[in-house]
Amino acid sequence: MKHYNTLFLMLLLLIVSCVDDPLLSVSESGPIPIGSWSNISYNENGMILEKVDQLQENTYGYRFLSNGTFTHRANSGFCGTPPIVTSDFEGSWTKDGDILNIQGTFWGGETVEAWQIISSDNNVLTIKVLKNEYEMEE
Repeated sequence: MKHYNTLFLMLLLLIVSCVDDPLLSVSESGPIPIGSWSNISYNENGMILEKVDQLQENTYGYRFLSNGTFTHRANSGFCGTPPIVTSDFEGSWTKDGDILNIQGTFWGGETVEAWQIISSDNNVLTIKVLKNEYEMEE
């Protein structure tokens, strides 16, 4: 009986070790903004995000899940001098018409943002930041 338990445990560990982190690698699709968005650029209309299959290490981006949670990959600390190291910060989001309300964390505390969706398709999301408030932890 001991051998069956050991074999079962080894098999379970093997299966678990082969599973990717679903937050970062599984491509989830659905209505805007669900999915992973990166390659951020800026223009006179606002911020432009491109849809990607997964967030890359040390690259800025967002991963919006259909359950109302998200991951923001951003600087892991206050220093912006290269080489930049990123971390994943968790939060939640809601959508009201063309407004995305985002509450999350960052390296220094919490953030509350409101984005207006200017334009969108399956590959590009253009937003205007309406509100961007940070509350630093003491």
